[in-house]
Amino acid sequence: MRTIVIGCNHRTASLGVRERLAFNTEGCIEALRAMRRTFPCAEGVLLSTCNRTELYVARPVHGHPRIEEAIEFLGTTRGIAIHEFGHSIYQHADTEAIRHLFRVAGSLDSMVLGESQVLSQVKAAFALAQSVGTVGRTLDAIFQHAFVVAKDLHTRTGISAGKTSVGGTAVDFARQIFSRFDDKTVLMIGAGQMGEATLHYLLEMRPKHVLLTNRTSDRAETLRAQLTVPHGTTCEVVSFEHLADHLARADIVISTTGANEPVLRHAALVGLPAQRQYRPLLIIDIAVPRDVDPEIGSLDNVFLYDIDDLQSVAEASIAAREKEIARCHEIIETHVAEFVASQRSRNIGPTIAALQQHFDEISRQELDWLLPKLVECSEHDRKLIIQMVHRITQKLLHAPSAALRDKAAASHANLYTDAIRNLFGLKDED
Repeated sequence: MRTIVIGCNHRTASLGVRERLAFNTEGCIEALRAMRRTFPCAEGVLLSTCNRTELYVARPVHGHPRIEEAIEFLGTTRGIAIHEFGHSIYQHADTEAIRHLFRVAGSLDSMVLGESQVLSQVKAAFALAQSVGTVGRTLDAIFQHAFVVAKDLHTRTGISAGKTSVGGTAVDFARQIFSRFDDKTVLMIGAGQMGEATLHYLLEMRPKHVLLTNRTSDRAETLRAQLTVPHGTTCEVVSFEHLADHLARADIVISTTGANEPVLRHAALVGLPAQRQYRPLLIIDIAVPRDVDPEIGSLDNVFLYDIDDLQSVAEASIAAREKEIARCHEIIETHVAEFVASQRSRNIGPTIAALQQHFDEISRQELDWLLPKLVECSEHDRKLIIQMVHRITQKLLHAPSAALRDKAAASHANLYTDAIRNLFGLKDED
């Protein structure tokens, strides 16, 4: 099997491209089902987060989709022409694809180094693909090992020390603008996983008021009940339907919903500056697709930042942990080498066994045809004939079996196993 990954992230694609290629849960399910129909012999996992969209594929060596077909498929599912996003796409195959997944799961490829949410996002994408039926033996082995790698990195290094989420970085960004929080009102829009992580960091800053809102009010109420609110801070759940009113009260807005379109639109907020008596308003939109209409940033005394504007804060964190990054790369390379070697050996064995079975079956069929015709043949001669056929079979098997074993450690070993299977008409492994 060949393994490929195509995708884009915060380094290769603008926010505008990323949000057009973003998938929610329902979109992922539809895309994976479409992939199963279009490429029935392929396995697939679709990962879509605020900073990346990636399609992982395992397919027979001569099967589909090829890389260019996978890119076209990705664009088709989102209704985007290739010329609009193709320049932002990276691609990796086989060992490089495995290495890339290990880096992603281990949060080395994240905007926020050591990001605490990325592993759960990778696990969720894998589980979703399993539920749709697009995960087979190859991707199952790769992703399961990626989870082991991620645990190893976080256990053996300090990669996850400090604030390691986009939400935490957003709070740090706000700290660079406001010297104090104890006189500020913060509006949190969104009570999902990212909103919850952001709130925990936010409460450490002890703002005066926190206004929490979510499209589903029950989720906001549940989260509020779970929070430990520090002394001197109030936290209340407010109505999602009256966002404009809450914006008038806030000094800082952090938005983290999973909506497919903006929840704050320019046309509805034209009068906001006057309503606020032109007090400064900081809005940090860390959702992809964006929650906040970019034109809102043109309003008087409204300062709008999106997830890509947090890059400078994230880069400072990366620079501070260069030694940990180097250690992580060493660990990943060890895992990649071990995994690739084990997979090559695992692929060689079943192919040799299938070839042996194929030759034995042909021998048996020929003996079943011949022996009944040798009516005057002695039992001794019959045994010699059977022994001769067996010896011929083993000698014919020796050369291809030895060649496969010799190639077990080679990077192109899968080419040999697939060639043998195609030449002798062997069935693919389950």
